[in-house]
Order: sequence, then structure tokens, then C-alpha cells
Amino acid sequence: MASVVSHSPGGRSIGRRSLLAGMAAATVAGARRAGAAEAAEPLTLATNWYAQAELGGFYSAVATGCYQRQGLAVTIRSGGPQVNAMQLLLGGQCDMIIAQPEAVVTAVLNGLPVVTIGATFQKCMTGFLVHPDIADLAALKGHPILISTEARATYWPWLRRTFGYSDAQASVYTFNMQPFVHDPAMAIQSFISSEPYAAERQGIPFRFLLFDDAGYPSYSNAVVVSRRLLEQRPDMLLRFLRASAEGWIDYLHGDARPGDAAIRADNPNVTADHLAWSRARLRAVHGMGPAGGLAMAMDDHQWGRIGTMVCQTAGIADTGRWKGAYTLDLVRQLTATLPA
Repeated sequence: MASVVSHSPGGRSIGRRSLLAGMAAATVAGARRAGAAEAAEPLTLATNWYAQAELGGFYSAVATGCYQRQGLAVTIRSGGPQVNAMQLLLGGQCDMIIAQPEAVVTAVLNGLPVVTIGATFQKCMTGFLVHPDIADLAALKGHPILISTEARATYWPWLRRTFGYSDAQASVYTFNMQPFVHDPAMAIQSFISSEPYAAERQGIPFRFLLFDDAGYPSYSNAVVVSRRLLEQRPDMLLRFLRASAEGWIDYLHGDARPGDAAIRADNPNVTADHLAWSRARLRAVHGMGPAGGLAMAMDDHQWGRIGTMVCQTAGIADTGRWKGAYTLDLVRQLTATLPA
């Protein structure tokens, strides 16, 4: 069965990741393997942002038939600043979402039945875009900082606790870089391959401070499902992870053209230049892990750091309940390794 990609253009603004908005869905349907009679199993993945390189492996898996070969018909439902993917998952409007582990831990501590089954990036890929005179995160104490609503429940509590920031510093980031341009004291949240691209292309002097370099413990762009789906269809979810790992290796280390085409069909406002720049940046910082490491991997040590951090910043006793936020059962069965 041939792949089908549909899109609808979004509005324009300067900032965050793809910089420009376009809400849409990229859909692929296929048979399990060549000659197989079984119908493909449908899955809907809701992402945390518009189509962009930071989600490219999933789009590549759609475009190159990785999911088809695993007997899956995967629909990608792109997100945006007004989309709450966790609510979509809990409301049964999708089968899986891309989310941050800290948010999953918080959800589990609040009794919500969600679980992380794999992680795209092995470190937190978020940081602050700052002016060149700011040497490190500690120097931002007292400065105006623009952050998203999601950030207030993920990395912001850690920044307050670690560097003495106050809530009075934080205002809402609307994914427009103009306030940063006009205020020499301001910092804005940024994904490693988004705002830095915009600033560089516009000739705006900047420094990028990655939270991971300051010790922030997390993964980025984790795959999250309901506990019910994990219990009912672990085989299907394992096939999804295997196909996604293949798609990511293709996208970052092989032929990115099919993935880029699928991304631009979903979000026609993102440029080919931006996609190429982003891929190079993601490779440069070994976002998916070191050469020879497993794609989409997770481990107990990193999750222990995440769980402890969330409990500490929330001021609650660490009883170990955060361990329900993830499972290693599926990633232990993955075999795709990252090339040098």
C-alpha cells in the first residue's frame, strides 16, 4: 500500500525549532511484510511540535516503509504550542505521544496510567539562547527569561532549585525571537537545533547554553503510551520501536531525503537548509548517543537521576513511585546500533 501524506499550511512566526507553524498529519499504511495477508495494525503518534528534523526519524520511518515492513500503519499527528499531547493520550485520541520524561514522572506520581517505552535523544536537548555576555546558567539569575507552559512543569523547577531563579523572572515564550533581539538582558528557551539556527541566519550574536552541560538529567522526545496498551500489545510496540530506530538511523546517518520530503509535506514552511543544519547539529552533539550505542535506548541509571530530580524539585518524598514512569522491557530487545 502506498504512503499518503497530507498537510495544511500554518501561520508564520520567528522562533522555536521549525520557526514556522504548519499543523497537519503524515499518514502511511502498509502490509506486515511483502506477501503477508494480514492487515496492517493502525497506530497514531501525536508529536510535541510541528514537523521538523527533531522528529525526522519517525517521518523517515513513514516515508521509507519501515513501519510497513513491521506490519504497522502509522499516522503522525503533529503538535504545536496549543496542543496538549498528554491529554490526547489519556483521552484515547492517539495511541502514543512524544513527551519529556519529567512530565511522565509527574503524571505517574499523580496516578495517571502512562509509561515511557523508548527515548529518541539520550540527553536533554533543550537550553537557553542568551546574549554573548552570559557565560553560564548561573549568570542568568535575575534576568528576564521566556519559557513555555510545558517548561514550568519540567526543567524550570530544577533551574530554580539549582541556580536560585525566581518565578518573577519567567514570562511566556510565544516562539517569537523579537523580544530577545530587542532586550540585551533576555534569555529564551531553545531546542539545540531551532532558535540557534534562526539567530545564526539572521546574524544575531548569541550563545547557547545546553541544560545537559550543567547537569540536567533527562532524555528528549521520549515515546509514551498508556499502560493498558503496553499490557495488551507489547509486540506491536516493540515493532514500532524497531522501525523507529531504523528510521532514525536512516535520517541522521543515511539518506535523509525521504524523511525531509515527508516533513516538508506536513510542514511546508520548514526549509531544506534548516533541516540539513539541524541534522548536522544533532549528529555533532551525539544526541542519540555514542557510536555503537542502541538507538531509542534507555537505562535504569538515567531514569533514577530523573526520578530523584523530579521528587527533589517538587519537594516530595522519594518513595520510588516514579519507577512506574518507564519500562525497559522493550528497549532491551532492540538491536539497531548507531554508526560512527
